Amino acid sequence: MRMRTVVAALAGAGIIGLPIPGLAHVEYYDLNQGHRIADLTAAGKVKSTEQYGSTPAAALALSGSTANGVGVLSSQSDLPLNNTAYWNSTYQVYNDSGTFSNVSYDAATGFGTAKVVVDDVTDSGWGAGTQSTLGDSHSVDFFNFRLTTSAVVTISWNVDTDGTYIDSAFSIYKGVLTYNGHDDSVDKLNPKTGITTKVQNALDAQNAPADVQGITSDYRNTTGSGPGNYIGQFDALGNWGQANAAGNWSNVEFIAYANANNPAEGFSTDASDTLETLTIVLGPGNYTIAASGALGAALSAGGTGTDSFGLSGLRGELTFSAVAAPVPEPSNWALLLGGLGLTALAARRRATWQRA
Repeated sequence: MRMRTVVAALAGAGIIGLPIPGLAHVEYYDLNQGHRIADLTAAGKVKSTEQYGSTPAAALALSGSTANGVGVLSSQSDLPLNNTAYWNSTYQVYNDSGTFSNVSYDAATGFGTAKVVVDDVTDSGWGAGTQSTLGDSHSVDFFNFRLTTSAVVTISWNVDTDGTYIDSAFSIYKGVLTYNGHDDSVDKLNPKTGITTKVQNALDAQNAPADVQGITSDYRNTTGSGPGNYIGQFDALGNWGQANAAGNWSNVEFIAYANANNPAEGFSTDASDTLETLTIVLGPGNYTIAASGALGAALSAGGTGTDSFGLSGLRGELTFSAVAAPVPEPSNWALLLGGLGLTALAARRRATWQRA
């Protein structure tokens, strides 16, 4: 089947033919809870600030400065709550889109499982994030989970429309983004003084301040010597961050990505041709998954040279499991630690050369 046939069929069904719509700002599909959470209530924002702390003084010092490309930051956190006692409607605002199944969660460990099917996926949201101009976070779906002890985590993701599977991919990060964060809010894409003079965004600078989680964004040159106008702030291969309209701001730290199965035409009728799976050992903490279609990805990130077909409203299916990490024998500790060190180094080097 040629893609033009698929595109024609989708257009006839009303799925495409219009520009890709602006999707929701960051609203997490919470894999521990089995809900999509749109925001925190006022009481929830207070609890979030108590748990994480206030925005660091170094970041607040930049607040409202046009010369730094930063709008007015808030001292308050608006990050997913850690304490399970606050996982209810008093503190959280539920969107409840997406279909969850097989949800289990052990509060003492963070071990559990979840499956969620979403219907707002674009064919190129992840792929755009591998390019030098980055991607629009509105075109990506975000999932979060929390571990209280080390775990072996397995994640799989696939995108399809009526049995035609689209090249798909996801990235995993340590940390969480603020609720309702989105591109070109307080943390500007291309900060300027006057009409045309670009200035470097201090939240994405070489000496950028850390957020309340202790995470800094990668350097993103927003001056005239940069790559031009950024499409968005979503970085599929590095640290990045953004703010919401209320001035809450945070970053996430890149760990790894999955984009190994890439059909030459960008699609297939065989689900195994596009299914992406990652198994990784993670320590305690909060984590974010960013998933979407991978069309338009850089060649160095597994791209095939196939550009977006303009598809939106696609079906995405994510499965998640976290189980106890095996405890190695004492004689294997040195080998394990050495392997973990090499893995971390390889991930950092990969992100570096992919940007080159």
